[in-house]
Amino acid sequence: MRKINTPLLSPVLQNKAALFFALAFLPVSWVHAQKTKRDTLKETKIDEVVMIGYGAQKKTDINSAVSSIKSKDIQDLKQVSVDQMLQGKVAGVSVTNGNGQPGAAASVRVRGTTSISSSNEPLYIIDGVPISGDATNSSTTGRPIAGNDTSATGGSGNAAVSPLTFLNPNDIESIDVLKDASATAIYGSRGANGVIIITTKSGKKGAGKISYEGYTSVSSIYKYLDVMNLQQYARYQNQLSDLFNLQPRPEFAHPELLGNGTNWQKAIYKTAFSQSHQLSFSGGKDNTTFYISANYLNQEGNIINTGLKRYTFRTNVDSQVNNWLKVGTNITGGVSNENFTVNQSYNGLISNTLLQAPDMPIYNFDGSYASPPAGQNVNYFNPVAEALTNTNKLIRKNFLGNLYAEAKITKGLKYRMELSANTEFSENTEFHPSYDRGSQFNLIADLYVRNQDWYSVNFKNLLTYDFSLGKNKFTILAGQEAQDVHYKGFSSIGQGFKSNDVYGLNLADDVTTTSFQGSNSLSSLFGRIIYDFDGRYSLTASIRADRSSKFDPEADNGKKQLGYFPAVSASWRVTKEKFMEWIPSNIISNIRFRGGYGETGNQNIPNNRYTSLLTIYNLVGNLSNKNLKWESMQQTNIGVDLTLLKRLNVAIDWYNKKSKDFLFQAPLPSYVTGGANYYGGIDAMYSNIGSMVNRGIDLNISYETKGENFNWTSNLVVSRYRNKLLSLADGLSDINTQVNLNGYLPMVATNTLIGEPVGVFWGYKTNDLYRTADQLNNAPTQFGSAPKLGDVRYVDVNGDGKINESDMTIIGNPHPDFTFGFTNTFRYKNVDLSVFVQGSVGNDILNLTRRNGTMNSQLYQNQLVGALDYWTPDNPNASLPRPVADNNSTNLLISDRYVEKGDYLRIQNVTLGYTVSPAFASQLKLTRFRIYVSAQNLFTITKYSGYDPEIGSFNQNVLLTGVDNGRYPSPRTFNFGVNLDF
Repeated sequence: MRKINTPLLSPVLQNKAALFFALAFLPVSWVHAQKTKRDTLKETKIDEVVMIGYGAQKKTDINSAVSSIKSKDIQDLKQVSVDQMLQGKVAGVSVTNGNGQPGAAASVRVRGTTSISSSNEPLYIIDGVPISGDATNSSTTGRPIAGNDTSATGGSGNAAVSPLTFLNPNDIESIDVLKDASATAIYGSRGANGVIIITTKSGKKGAGKISYEGYTSVSSIYKYLDVMNLQQYARYQNQLSDLFNLQPRPEFAHPELLGNGTNWQKAIYKTAFSQSHQLSFSGGKDNTTFYISANYLNQEGNIINTGLKRYTFRTNVDSQVNNWLKVGTNITGGVSNENFTVNQSYNGLISNTLLQAPDMPIYNFDGSYASPPAGQNVNYFNPVAEALTNTNKLIRKNFLGNLYAEAKITKGLKYRMELSANTEFSENTEFHPSYDRGSQFNLIADLYVRNQDWYSVNFKNLLTYDFSLGKNKFTILAGQEAQDVHYKGFSSIGQGFKSNDVYGLNLADDVTTTSFQGSNSLSSLFGRIIYDFDGRYSLTASIRADRSSKFDPEADNGKKQLGYFPAVSASWRVTKEKFMEWIPSNIISNIRFRGGYGETGNQNIPNNRYTSLLTIYNLVGNLSNKNLKWESMQQTNIGVDLTLLKRLNVAIDWYNKKSKDFLFQAPLPSYVTGGANYYGGIDAMYSNIGSMVNRGIDLNISYETKGENFNWTSNLVVSRYRNKLLSLADGLSDINTQVNLNGYLPMVATNTLIGEPVGVFWGYKTNDLYRTADQLNNAPTQFGSAPKLGDVRYVDVNGDGKINESDMTIIGNPHPDFTFGFTNTFRYKNVDLSVFVQGSVGNDILNLTRRNGTMNSQLYQNQLVGALDYWTPDNPNASLPRPVADNNSTNLLISDRYVEKGDYLRIQNVTLGYTVSPAFASQLKLTRFRIYVSAQNLFTITKYSGYDPEIGSFNQNVLLTGVDNGRYPSPRTFNFGVNLDF
């Protein structure tokens, strides 16, 4: 046998003992064992510090579930917003970019779903300033700044924009994600959905540094759906005419003579070019450090006339005024200008592109936009005309700043005061010009202007005391915080303009304006104790009390406004115990068990819902509920951290998270409320209903090896959770959510039932088609009628001998079995290579885009090529039912026919870089010179038939997760960039 001399094991092997161990705590066996002392090789100390909320702590000492990302981990991901960059980087955090529109909001879920109606987005703390991740403003104005969002009542409207667009990712130094309640309870009512703490870069003492990073990108849609070309469409229209007993169109008498016709997808989607330029200055002298940066981003969208331009600046200054006082400020500002499509849903630009007939040209001979010939009953418009003539523009101006002063009172005791502000001014302009194209016209131009202004002021007082008593170390925090939020805005509709070229509200013949304003406040007291004994045992306990203006100040003597949020966590570092000394530290250097429990809350509902509000008509606008109270969440976390061979780190966490007293706007029939959008209509009340549990496992494995010329870093994160609704309010058995189909008719697409996950797909189960007379003879009636050959064969779920709404059941689950991200970074001399792979396993997608593309229910509408395989007596083995000239045919009901597997594995990013030698760089007056090329969304393995399996939640609505009803496709992007340091 070949002899292996392993220096790492030599201290043990020299005693003629054999050590057997496994990574998962398999038994350790000794042969000729003898007592030895633990190897005293010098351990590499990790002094990495992470933010834990109103303070910082060494990563190795944290008792809660906290994950950290450094700037180097995300520097190759060229995204507009930081929320998109978290995907696949943190165990327990699920991020879906359900929309390829530049600046669109992502859905971020920390350990599953916490609420069924309030926002499930985490709280972001940017340099101490709190920012909500809610892109729909549900907890403030209730009005999305992009307008036309009806996601709660039909899954249509404009895609929401990210609230973090103003933050330049290049300015980020670190991201710390607080996942369990023992970590987030210190944030009380805002911590139920997790907390993400973002720290931006600061200057360092020494010579000043000038840095430049610039890149240009080219992106394109890498997948087109297979729709009929003109020859296929002509034959198809002739067949439908025969089936519907209609006269065939004479221009389609000889389809073989026709060409391919108009390819609307290629007319709408384009190759997009983008560029980004960042210049920063940093340094420090004496007792002051600074970091100043400016960035310009111009990202074209892959749909014509869409894109985003952003200008940002940042100034961070820290100064040690004297030996007891330190002051500083963090200021950032941004202006963004976004152009996006008017709609993302059933009647939006994507659906228009897929369903518009290929026999219609883009332009007429005179250069005007073409439209369907007169007499054709067509609901779909010229997609190019819709994209280029309609205007939907959003301008946002953001300012965020934090000013602090920190004073040392005595040894270990310090006081810190912070005053911060966050403001946004937004203006959304949507213009639909007048036109007359024959069969389609809009004789009166419409202008929609939506303005929203809001600001938030936050004031904190923090007192921290650090001291030691022998091996006992204490950190005690006492704090007070107050937040005041104010907002106002107006929405105007102007109609009738002399020209489409110049428009403004002052030029409209008729203008209708509604306005709004409001405010809310939050006042808090909190405290925390961190205790450590000899690096072996650690205990953290915290308590926070919040008083919110969103609840009735008089109900129950004001107690409804109060919420108390305690937490406790502890850890035991086993490797510090004497009985572990026999194991060399270069074999196992760290084993630490962690456990914690905490309670947090949620108040993310519109203001003043405990009372009745007046409408513009001086009528009651909503049903009040004085008994509204906090939505609460309790979470238990158990974890273990391992460090093996000084280079392999493993962290495993199990959690149990229970939410109760959901703040939910219980749906009421319109004959009771009249509907809030109608004259005299009354909005339904908010109530506390139900409970839900999420259980899951987070796994993080990292490995690092360093050599003289070669380094390799690998990181694997796996997230798995199970979600179940435990209860609802009395009299409420389920919560169904509709989507808009066929133009105006909504259908139930998801349902939330007791004992099941939130937002499961809801519809009919099918058993193929009716293909034989024997099947018809034994068939139950379907919706009051006898089925025919070629009809969908629905399953009689309840066995009552008939098919109706009582047979609707669960047909799919949008929640994955697990998600993962795998990053590998290699460095050989001056060359670096990074490969990032992420994916999802076990989730379903409700593909309503495929439903719309295979309806076979009307003339003059294009379909997917797969729609040609429909049942006829001559094609009895077809995959699709017989065509019926009715968009409301029972064959088109939402069923498992439209549910597909959403599993995918994606090579999300590959970056190859080269850093020139310092000697050559110095000749160019540079201290660093790196060039790189990267590819994003490079390759996807999936069986999903739509554009992209990464669907997410429509506008962050957890009840509409995994529903593809016409989404902006995500492109494949190639970046070419340079990093320069002077």
